[in-house]
Amino acid sequence: MQFLYHDKAGEERIVIEGESFAHLFKSRRSDTKKPLKVRNLRDDFLYLYEVASINRREAECIFSAKSLSQKKHAKPFRLAWSAVEPKTVEKTLPFLNEAGVKKIIFVYTQFSQRSFAIDFARLKRIAINSCEQCGRYDMMEFEEIKSLEEFMRKYENFAVVDFSENRLCDIKNSPDTWLVGCEGGFSEHERKILKNRPTIGFKSDNILKSESAVMAICAKILL
Repeated sequence: MQFLYHDKAGEERIVIEGESFAHLFKSRRSDTKKPLKVRNLRDDFLYLYEVASINRREAECIFSAKSLSQKKHAKPFRLAWSAVEPKTVEKTLPFLNEAGVKKIIFVYTQFSQRSFAIDFARLKRIAINSCEQCGRYDMMEFEEIKSLEEFMRKYENFAVVDFSENRLCDIKNSPDTWLVGCEGGFSEHERKILKNRPTIGFKSDNILKSESAVMAICAKILL
């Protein structure tokens, strides 16, 4: 664990309770005499807190110091992912967070499954847990768009991952937004309206799952 997330990190006094308290002081049995590293995932500061008092349910901590973290100025990467089952997203999300994806845009395309609602609160919790483990200190963003047409109106500069002989190296001035289809890919109608967008494929002859394609393009660009 690289740090603890707390929404009020930076304030003079914070209270650690609930799952965070149980993880720190019951599971990990953290030394209460050592400063706690805490972030709010909104700014670039690492805050240090001293444990002032502790009981069976919570710990009161007092601010002691802070330091500014220097970010690497990597190119922002937004992933437009045709909506798939929540369990698929939840399984893949920690990797995407570790890789540095700035934003996931869930786009409902023709073959998207529509029998579920995206639980953004749960995705945020998963992203926070991943940040605590990998050390990332900016919060991943999430967005939901109801159709491919709406997405194309809002994001004009994007590329597509689909079946193609083109490779990533063939695209000049690579955009910062990439569209990946769901299971079943894109419909023929969607391919027609996407035909003028830069499109790449992978070298593999195998058909990739949606999450495999997502991880592949993120790894190629970000890692």
